[in-house]
Amino acid sequence: MVKLRPINKKEAALYLGYGKNEPDQVILNLMDECEGPLMEACHPSFCYGIFDIELCSEERVVLSECDLELTGKDIVKLLTGCGKAVLFAATLGAGVDTLMRRLQVGSMPKAILTDAMAGAAIEQICNDFQEELAVQFPDLKQTMRYSPGYGDLPLSIQRKLLETLSAGKRIGLSVTEGNMLTPLKSVTAVIGLRDIKNEEERSRIRDMALQDATLNAELSVGDCSKEACAGCAFAAKCHRKEN
Repeated sequence: MVKLRPINKKEAALYLGYGKNEPDQVILNLMDECEGPLMEACHPSFCYGIFDIELCSEERVVLSECDLELTGKDIVKLLTGCGKAVLFAATLGAGVDTLMRRLQVGSMPKAILTDAMAGAAIEQICNDFQEELAVQFPDLKQTMRYSPGYGDLPLSIQRKLLETLSAGKRIGLSVTEGNMLTPLKSVTAVIGLRDIKNEEERSRIRDMALQDATLNAELSVGDCSKEACAGCAFAAKCHRKEN
């Protein structure tokens, strides 16, 4: 069961465009009034699948055991070095859509605030899932969440992604003809998983190679001919003695 914690009003304020500024007390009071009905309307749920991946080109990633392909240079860059990818879908449920329609008729200010607070709520669900994922796979490092429509990852993969997860049956999530998720307060995303030990080993090897290159460069200073001094990066600390 997915548990929704109290709404993060600072997060909601970001969705409202406040940036680093605090909402005034009138807005905060309205948020308090909106929180109860929103919490009652929310029935959050999520589903996910973990797949081995193969980077087939600079713009194409294939997932094992399904026919979903991820295309675009951005997603390839994100998943480079990852052995697995998580497909993830989450929703607050249809009740929030019903609440929003009612508020849009009765109180537009409350509708706007509720929409922002619902955005903060679905963000919380996504963050909580990633925390659970970290506990489940402590030796794997997660990339950022990357959703269809970001960068050059096509929004058109939404339908295939939901089909891959059976998200319609599992959490009641579907997609419109325009590739928009319904219920509205829903998220799909791809998260890469890379082996921390392998990454640490690659980092150690890179550091050693850099140290060796620096040492070799310093040892070679002074071993060249005088004519090579022009434009040399080590000219300032060269100890070559003049003949």
